[in-house]
Amino acid sequence: MEQYGTYERLITPIEDRMMRSVWAVTQQPEDAEEALQNALAVIWCKLSRIERHPNPQALVLRICINAAYDVVRANARRRAREAHAEAKQSADAESPAESLSRREQRSVVMRAIKQLSRNQAAAVILRLIHGESYEEIGRVLGCKDATVRKHVERGRERLRRLLAPLIDEGTL
Repeated sequence: MEQYGTYERLITPIEDRMMRSVWAVTQQPEDAEEALQNALAVIWCKLSRIERHPNPQALVLRICINAAYDVVRANARRRAREAHAEAKQSADAESPAESLSRREQRSVVMRAIKQLSRNQAAAVILRLIHGESYEEIGRVLGCKDATVRKHVERGRERLRRLLAPLIDEGTL
């Protein structure tokens, strides 16, 4: 019964932030729901460890972000397998430039974000999509504000380099 009290004290106050963190990564209702459920399962299993953490809410948010990335990566792998099978079946496939739609653009951006380090990706998403303060991101990542600023700066610069060829071609 103690776990329920701990859960109510630590998790219930930040449920909205947990969902926003998951949504920032997944951007799909089904994926967000799956990621949140996965995160809650991890949280439940590690509740006593989370409670002993110096900043339990930050650890919970980190678990949520990691679970969201896991769902996004699993879906990306599944889509890649499906696309490969589809390409084999299609004799006259369109060129990549012709078939690139808004959904594929999002996929390209998400793949670029997945190429960032985990801390850079989390910092960029929390800062640019969530609008979180550097201080809050520092609590989530367990580092200082200056380090968070570097993660965001380096993440943005790496995304610029990764996406530059697509922007120059006009496909993004």
